[in-house]
Amino acid sequence: MLKVACVQLNSQTDILANLIQIESAVKTAVSLGVSLVVLPENAFCFGKQGLASRHFHALQDWCGKLAEYYQIHLLAGTLPCLFRPDGTPVADGKFRQSSLLFEPSGDCVARYDKIHLFKATVNDRTANYDEGQTFEAGNEPVVAKTAIGNIGMMVCFDLRFASLAVRLRQLGAHLLTAPSAFTYTTGKAHWQALLTARALDSQCLTLGAGQTGTHLINTSQKQQQRETWGHSQIVNACGEIVGKIVGEKGDENIANNIAELPITQQATSWLSFSDNPADKKPDNYQLVITSFDKSQQQIWRENIDLMTSQRFIINNPC
Repeated sequence: MLKVACVQLNSQTDILANLIQIESAVKTAVSLGVSLVVLPENAFCFGKQGLASRHFHALQDWCGKLAEYYQIHLLAGTLPCLFRPDGTPVADGKFRQSSLLFEPSGDCVARYDKIHLFKATVNDRTANYDEGQTFEAGNEPVVAKTAIGNIGMMVCFDLRFASLAVRLRQLGAHLLTAPSAFTYTTGKAHWQALLTARALDSQCLTLGAGQTGTHLINTSQKQQQRETWGHSQIVNACGEIVGKIVGEKGDENIANNIAELPITQQATSWLSFSDNPADKKPDNYQLVITSFDKSQQQIWRENIDLMTSQRFIINNPC
């Protein structure tokens, strides 16, 4: 039976340190028989979008090599991208928040650009969030047809919009992926409820891979902190929280791991550890792993046939 996993990370601004955590998590997941690994939003760099965008092509290539080496399907969280799917540049110095899916061949088989951009006033240190100042919204729902099932792609704030989840189901999705970086405050209030609701709306196994803990950002200007909720979860089509949590013991010197990670070892040709003493190294990853029983999911769908009963047809998820 197919096994799938969410990776929970505490990504920071040190890209190479983040890659070590990612490959370590993938290596562990594969050893446990996982075929699909979902990374969180901003997995490769948290808080410096310009820095991450400069490495977009190199990181895309790294992800392809990772998927091929470990023979997995990899949902590579999100990367800030300076161009749209048709190759045209994003206007006004902004980015697209792009989620990429890789097959075991190493090929990138799908790209989804986040449609719903986070804009909210939150009772935390940041207070006012407006992703529209940094990102341009995507406009196309994406369902990737793969050997392990049809994967409907969402990102973080998308979870608040039932219409997108329903549209992905209409387009044939069996699973929904939701790489996320929910704030601590909004996550505590709504994360679990939203994952459950979208799983029930779509009758899809829904994988919520989250960032967790404290992140230090903009350290070259002044040190700012942002807290994310974590609590990565997988919810099945019946609304049940499923999965086993697998943690990783800490390592006092993260650099010691790199010799055992062949794909990240290659990345040292174009990346190095941050020499900024104010930068925080990422905490260790956590995995949530479960089996996906497509046949059982189909039975649930047949028992409560939402698509046949639906009267409001969703054509525009925005």
